[in-house]
Amino acid sequence: MPKPYWMCSALIEKNPQILSDRRTVGLVCKPGRPEIERFGNRVAEYLIEQEIEVLFDPGSLNLAHLSASPTLIEDMNVDFVITIGGDGTILYTLSNLPDREIPFFCINRGTVGFMTEASTTTAFSALEKVLDNDCIIESSVNISSGVGSRRFEDALNEVYVVSRVPGRLLTFQVYLDGTNVDYGRADGAMLATPTGSTAYALAAGGSILAPNVHGFIFVPVCPPRFELKSIVIPDESKLELELVKAGARGLAVIDGQTRWDVEPDERVWIRKSDTCTRFIRLYDNYYERLRTRLVPRTL
Repeated sequence: MPKPYWMCSALIEKNPQILSDRRTVGLVCKPGRPEIERFGNRVAEYLIEQEIEVLFDPGSLNLAHLSASPTLIEDMNVDFVITIGGDGTILYTLSNLPDREIPFFCINRGTVGFMTEASTTTAFSALEKVLDNDCIIESSVNISSGVGSRRFEDALNEVYVVSRVPGRLLTFQVYLDGTNVDYGRADGAMLATPTGSTAYALAAGGSILAPNVHGFIFVPVCPPRFELKSIVIPDESKLELELVKAGARGLAVIDGQTRWDVEPDERVWIRKSDTCTRFIRLYDNYYERLRTRLVPRTL
């Protein structure tokens, strides 16, 4: 087994039991890509040969010719889920699963695929190891959010508050554990997890948080004159974003998947969730993925 760059021991479950007695796996593909659907068929055939029941998302592939069961993602009660696509496919699947802690094994057919584990070239050899429990489970913290008693879905990457009118600035009061810590304008503002710090938050100018850092990062998006500052906060703290300008209505966007209306003078609260997202990996390869997938290559 390749030697990992750093062992994030607090987040790693070693020698997990991947399959239960029911031996059931969910399969979700990035839709609209015939070559991905064909590969999904190969994965399903392999699993069926291993005497594993396959539940597939009928919105992304058709396995009617196989002994597999079409099942909506929200009805998948399985040992683990295989996604074939990129990070967007993972986030879409996660937002629809009935249990956010069902483990994921992710095969990359997306643009970046930072969270994925295998390529189409290595998928079957990797799956063989997974089914033999020769793997680990990496747990990634989620965040909860809402307005008052109204609670939004949990997020793996980030909660982003943005204007409902494209191109219009919002004015924020920022509170940390009830204390006002900042005030200013921006196109939007987000709180990201360590996983999310490699996604939109990074593109917006935030720093990457290593997965064993017990914290979140607040990142304003395009603040004029740096009126708002990025800040790393403890993961036990609660952040609140209040829209203070009359008539400026916002949206809370959860992992780019769902949107919730936010009215002026309302506070969006964001804090650590009780749930986590579990990724099946062959070994702790975080820094290898960081080096090979996020850093631009130069000649």
